[in-house]
Amino acid sequence: MRLTFDADVEEFRAEFAAFLDANLPPEADTVERSRSSAHIPAWARRWQRLLFDEGWLLPGNPPEFGGRNADLLQQFVHLEELARRGVYHSFNPQGLSIIAASLLSFGTDAQKHRWAVPILRAEITASVGMSEPGAGSDLASLRTRAVLDGDHFVLNGQKIWTSGAHDADIILAFVRTDPDAPKHRGISVLVVPTDSPGLTRRPFGTMLATTDQDFNEVFFDDVRVPAANLIGELNQGWAVANGSLGHERTMMWLSFATSLETIARNFHPRTEIGDQHYATLCMDGQAVRLLGSAAL
Repeated sequence: MRLTFDADVEEFRAEFAAFLDANLPPEADTVERSRSSAHIPAWARRWQRLLFDEGWLLPGNPPEFGGRNADLLQQFVHLEELARRGVYHSFNPQGLSIIAASLLSFGTDAQKHRWAVPILRAEITASVGMSEPGAGSDLASLRTRAVLDGDHFVLNGQKIWTSGAHDADIILAFVRTDPDAPKHRGISVLVVPTDSPGLTRRPFGTMLATTDQDFNEVFFDDVRVPAANLIGELNQGWAVANGSLGHERTMMWLSFATSLETIARNFHPRTEIGDQHYATLCMDGQAVRLLGSAAL
């Protein structure tokens, strides 16, 4: 069961589907898998660049940023086609949907072309430095300090749960630049290259396996970051944080809907109660899609 739309939207869907049919990498070329959410195998980098160049990476963006100025419903069916085929448009999801999106929303033109475009073209990968010990769901309690020293900020502190940091080229770090301001204020956002002296990344395993390493601890010990790497206004990082989390949450609904539809396809009811459960799964899947369409 699939939602359908007006003819122009379905034409857009058909054009994208034809592109996928003609250009998806052969299975034999996709043997190498990603080892973290900031590691993109060579074949996947080529695939992401092709999507960018053809305007299919993020079609709502203008062409210079990998899109084709698609409207909201066209963006919806684009994501739906990717999900239906189980196709990733990037193996660095936080780079694509959170960091590049935040840079395009809050960065200067120079910052967009220095970092957002290379992320979108899979030339570099990125991670988000938000959570800290004692500042997970309560992001405003973060304590990593950034002190302005001439034309650089000096960072000291720790991040945790930083997905893919050990493979990322940059971290979008949320730091406290005014310790005397109320906790929702005095936060700023910096792009921090991961090869900066004094920056240490320590990946750790999960409860599934010690080798299942995507999460990281990240330590900043007198890390010097150019002031030009400030994203948005000084001490106004809470607005960037809300924007970044909004980008993340808007994209989560589709994976939920796809999971529900997968369960529904594999569900074989044998009783009247089973029939009712099956109907509920189908209805829930469509409801999530409708909510996602509204969120876009």
